Amino acid sequence: MATYISQYSTTGFYRAPVSKGLMGALFVTCTAIHVPLLSHLRVYLMCQLPNTFTSGEVWRLFTVQAAFLDTKDLICAALLIYYFRVFERRLGSKKFASHLFATSLISLALQVPLILLIRSTGWSSYHSGHLPPGPYGLIFPLFVPYLCDIPRMTRTHILGIPITGKTLTYLVGLQVCSTSFPTAVAAFCSIAAGLLYRWNVLKIQDWLVIPDWFARLTNLTLGRLLSSSPPTDGPMGATLEIQRQEQMERLEHQMLLQRSRDGPPRQNTGQGYAERLVGPEMQWGEQGANEHPRRRRANDFPNLFNPNEARPNNRIPPSEENVTFLTSMGFSRDRVMRALQTTGNNVEAAANLLVNDV
Repeated sequence: MATYISQYSTTGFYRAPVSKGLMGALFVTCTAIHVPLLSHLRVYLMCQLPNTFTSGEVWRLFTVQAAFLDTKDLICAALLIYYFRVFERRLGSKKFASHLFATSLISLALQVPLILLIRSTGWSSYHSGHLPPGPYGLIFPLFVPYLCDIPRMTRTHILGIPITGKTLTYLVGLQVCSTSFPTAVAAFCSIAAGLLYRWNVLKIQDWLVIPDWFARLTNLTLGRLLSSSPPTDGPMGATLEIQRQEQMERLEHQMLLQRSRDGPPRQNTGQGYAERLVGPEMQWGEQGANEHPRRRRANDFPNLFNPNEARPNNRIPPSEENVTFLTSMGFSRDRVMRALQTTGNNVEAAANLLVNDV
């Protein structure tokens, strides 16, 4: 089976050089300030308002975003960058870099007056006036398109609470922003910046962009260094036995989804664990219940076991809108077409197939 590119894939930073460079820069700067010979660089990560303006050191507003002081925050931020690299594949590197540039400036423009307002009120005991070190304005605005554009697919339930493929990302972001009150303020302003950019307030998407000459210059100088090779084909299992097991699980999942569309759902109330996992719309029908499971599946889906046998032409043709939506998430067009054909043009079920590498 061909390998796809998804949010949680192991294909690295293919078609995501900006994300790769951002993560590398964070690791370099965080490592540098922890080296004894370079520990004096930490002074550039200090930015206290309003002293920054009165002393004429406005440049500290930008240097404070160069690195995280805490290694825990660095690791969590690296995970978020890795998850959000799917947006660079969707938008393109130049537009993605423009998004980062614009939202970081908007976030900073929101933080400064809000911190000064807090300092002038009774909340001054909660905020010392220092900007928290770290590129919050680069990372947290991406939660806005992540919430709005990435499909929500429930994987399991814990104490009745649905756990989706996006839950881990939200928990990592919560870990970063809950360190202190200043980090929560920075995260709030960054998410607000992401909303303003998405709504294109004051046409910021049109004029607050990376210049073409700068994009070309960066591509010529750093493009080859930050480029990544395309993913290879084949199962990802370490041994042949694991690879075979992966293929069987993918086949089983595909058969369950096909059966849910072609056959009626089972009416009795006795459900097994596997049936509860896939939901009532994906259960086996009553017809042929007494047959041997493998024989019944072979009869229901002859094309899966006999490629020479024709497949009945009862599939809903994939809509171009659904194809465009799924390919923009980073999946290849061939995989998207197969997934939509398998699920009867159901975009959510097709996305579930692709995410689970079926």
